Amino acid sequence: MKTVIRFALRFLSVVAAAALIICLLAAGGYMNLDGDSPDAVSSATAQTVSAGDMEGKWVVLINRRLHDQADTTADWQKFFTFSDNVPLIMEDIICKVAEGDASGLETAKKYQARLPENQMKIVQEAGAMLVSKAELMRFDVIILSEAAADSYSAQTLYGRNELLTIKM
Repeated sequence: MKTVIRFALRFLSVVAAAALIICLLAAGGYMNLDGDSPDAVSSATAQTVSAGDMEGKWVVLINRRLHDQADTTADWQKFFTFSDNVPLIMEDIICKVAEGDASGLETAKKYQARLPENQMKIVQEAGAMLVSKAELMRFDVIILSEAAADSYSAQTLYGRNELLTIKM
């Protein structure tokens, strides 16, 4: 009988110690007890965005130098053109948008909603500076509305080999 009681007490002490450790980890923020937190493949929002939701015309410029090294240029092209079979892309991007280009910013946010949380960071810059950086290949992805692209003469970038230009 003593053996059964000792076994039960040892079992209870192990369970109590485990519960204490879990509570301390959860209180310190090292462990999340609810299952609603985003993970690597969850959507950033519950919003489903399709090509039909995108209004207006815009231009997406992708720096091939950066993405050819990681062999993801074709994957990003499928993503930005709403292809049916976009593979899981395990690469973060920084998307630049011209300041004052409301349509371009809205489009970038809709693309961002299609990716896992924090995979796409949106940065606004002055339009002339943005095109200048694009000429020097100092960007990752740029999204411009057609009107902004025309006003900043981004057409000079379209034929370059190191740039992937997607017009929608």
